[in-house]
Amino acid sequence: LALLLFPPPALGSYSAEREAAQRAAQGVGRFPALPAGNPVELTLAEFGSRAIYDSGRSLAGRTVRLTGFVTRDADGTWYVTRLLVACCAADATTSKVEIRGADADAPPADAWVTVTGTWHPEGELGTDEAWPPVLDATGVRRIGQPANPYEVRR
Repeated sequence: LALLLFPPPALGSYSAEREAAQRAAQGVGRFPALPAGNPVELTLAEFGSRAIYDSGRSLAGRTVRLTGFVTRDADGTWYVTRLLVACCAADATTSKVEIRGADADAPPADAWVTVTGTWHPEGELGTDEAWPPVLDATGVRRIGQPANPYEVRR
């Protein structure tokens, strides 16, 4: 009867923020070990997932190689970026990794690059502070656009 006379307030930003935080925390867990050898070639999506959600910290101390095109923020920060598709380009989403430590070699926007480096942990796993993942680059090499410029979402 009380609910009929005094309905609860509409769900708002507090509820939405709590749900997002709970969903992110549920994604945190242990990932399988990376293959032996350095550098390990990873997709941007796999690197991002491991950097943000892997409680086993499988990226720690490993050298990785990532491939994508360059995007930039207004402040000069640059990213290796890739479009991820499940079925076709119409459902594409963006995956990106912030690149640090290679400012002198920062290529122009839209250039395709392969970047080698190590993961730079930021923020607590599963939180907004961990996004985007960061790579401390030790090498940047310009390449031509791959035959398939998209990563396939699995």
